[in-house]
Amino acid sequence: MLQIIKKDGVKGYENILRELCLENDESVSVSEALNGGKADGFGIYKLEPDLITVYKISDNNDLMLADGILRSILFLAASRGVEKAVFENDSPDIAKKLGLIKSGNILEPISDIFGGCESCKANAIT
Repeated sequence: MLQIIKKDGVKGYENILRELCLENDESVSVSEALNGGKADGFGIYKLEPDLITVYKISDNNDLMLADGILRSILFLAASRGVEKAVFENDSPDIAKKLGLIKSGNILEPISDIFGGCESCKANAIT
């Protein structure tokens, strides 16, 4: 069964963080797509009070997996009242393929992709 879970720390992703010049940024997070305990894909991002920046989505060329990882990360942001996502590196291409953005690298408001998610802001988890 596939699960997308926010990893506790970034152990195992140090080389990728170094490639992205994020090795010294302690606010970076990783979410993994786990299938039978094995990571099939991941997302690297930074969640701030008013913005989430998505730096990388690794999906093993599986667009459905990319969709799940990305939506999981974006839902985490929306559930905390964050409505702006910025996609960096190769992640804008994935977001465009999924129809989340048409051009550029910004999605705003995030809740639009979840049918409006009218209660996201009001019920933000802090």
